[in-house]
Amino acid sequence: MNQYKFKNLNFFTIKFPLTAIVSILHRLSGIFIFLIIPFVLWILDVATGSPEGFSRIQSIMLNPILSFFIWLILISLWYHLFAGLRHILMDIGLGEDLTSSRISGMLVIVLTIIFAILTGIWLW
Repeated sequence: MNQYKFKNLNFFTIKFPLTAIVSILHRLSGIFIFLIIPFVLWILDVATGSPEGFSRIQSIMLNPILSFFIWLILISLWYHLFAGLRHILMDIGLGEDLTSSRISGMLVIVLTIIFAILTGIWLW
């Protein structure tokens, strides 16, 4: 008899439920937000330091690659906000059962997509 039990550790073959995906993405968006804080603070420092700095940031923002990066930052902020509110509601006892947690997870994704589109329209 084989004493060893093999476990599947290949993340590409594991089927994650929606609630796990929402939770993992919430953590990843938090890490991303934490890592871009120095960049955002630099932009705020330059833009609020002088009128010339504000004009400089405005001209930099015309670059489509940087505008796309700012869009990604804003999407991660929206996602982190919505998923964080979902977790807070679950912490106080709302939506803890499986059905409502699936619905709230889907709502987080749908709201993020809607706000990503609206943010893209606003940026461009």
